[in-house]
Amino acid sequence: MTNTTPTTRPVVKSMKPELYVQHTFHMQRAISYTYNYSSLDDYILQNWQDKTQRAISYDTNELMTRVQYRWAILRKLELIGHKKPRIGKKQLVRLMTERKMITTWLTAIDKKLKGVV
Repeated sequence: MTNTTPTTRPVVKSMKPELYVQHTFHMQRAISYTYNYSSLDDYILQNWQDKTQRAISYDTNELMTRVQYRWAILRKLELIGHKKPRIGKKQLVRLMTERKMITTWLTAIDKKLKGVV
């Protein structure tokens, strides 16, 4: 009995097929086109938020450098993001001034409420 359910695996390969067209040469003695990154890319895409690169390397039994390489490529393609979003200085200053304005506004409301009660 055959399974007729359509599958979308590998996910990254179906989303960005041009990523797998060009072979990336890593090892001198390896035969060209011997390594398929699609399974590693799918695993990174599913687990990048919860696991570290070291844990992904251990789980997939891959070299740490391969995981780091694919992690960098997926981040460059914006398929995965930063674990901790970075805030620039301008945005930080804006947030601090907004916080100060809100706290002064709340203290004024508290004074009004104390006058009513």
